[in-house]
Amino acid sequence: MGLQKQERAKLNSKIDALAMHGADLIPGILAPTGTPSIFKLRVRGSVQLRPLLCEGPGRGESAFTFLCGAKEIGGDYEPRNALETATDLRNDLIAHPDRRIEHERVS
Repeated sequence: MGLQKQERAKLNSKIDALAMHGADLIPGILAPTGTPSIFKLRVRGSVQLRPLLCEGPGRGESAFTFLCGAKEIGGDYEPRNALETATDLRNDLIAHPDRRIEHERVS
């Protein structure tokens, strides 16, 4: 099932803020995950969205790439393998930076 309208709006707002301010977002919104080079964007609501992302590659010092979507439930990620998936996708991105696409709004 997809995101509800309010969840999409909150996520788009955080994505826009990240695009405008980079890592200088309000402390805690962009947070480390405990996995090297993988960050989570905290989107609070009835569902605790935690899209996973990394810095780069290129396109300015505040470039970020979204790797995969996740939710946080009771301190655990759903899907459970979200961090491993994000790490694999980041490694693939490093090997093939031409595969990166521009950010799109969530609809």
